[in-house]
Amino acid sequence: MSKGITKKSKVTIIVLGSILVIGILVLVVNNLMQTSQKGKELQKGMGITEGKNEDLKKVNINKADIETLVKLPGIGPVKAKAIIDYRENIGKFESLYEIAKVKGIGKETVAKLEPYLEIVGDSAKVKSSLDSEGEKAITSKININTASLHELTLLPGIGEKKAQAIIKYREEVGDFKTKDEIKNVKGIGDGIYKKIKRKIEVK
Repeated sequence: MSKGITKKSKVTIIVLGSILVIGILVLVVNNLMQTSQKGKELQKGMGITEGKNEDLKKVNINKADIETLVKLPGIGPVKAKAIIDYRENIGKFESLYEIAKVKGIGKETVAKLEPYLEIVGDSAKVKSSLDSEGEKAITSKININTASLHELTLLPGIGEKKAQAIIKYREEVGDFKTKDEIKNVKGIGDGIYKKIKRKIEVK
């Protein structure tokens, strides 16, 4: 009789123990799920996004450092440094279109970059398919007395705003007498002049 009770007691203890273990596991799993959900909600509340959302954030090409630039599609350490060197030597980019002038970056790369970049105060809207002339090498010198707005923007460091300033100078002051007179145009200093002096002429 006592043996029967002992066996029943063992079975009861085993069953109760199993139920207790299962109950504990359920509580632990639920707790982990709730913690994970709270973590996501907390990140969302703090403005922290992950994966694809992070990629959607616009980068200011005139302020981004190398670490930020290398994350952009088609931009490795070499091109990132080229962008920063261009900024330091020529000046800030005046339009997204001007990025095609950076060594090693062509129209295809700019088309990939366009959704991820922004320029504060940029007036030029960049199309996904850029005009093939935008990145072509300037094979003949540009006459700064007769060049069109588009032709002037082909010069390194000359964006839409500076090109407009050159045309305005011509209209108000007259033709340039010498090449270095272009430095009288607002926004064009010695740095830019060094880059363009072999590519321009006056006639």
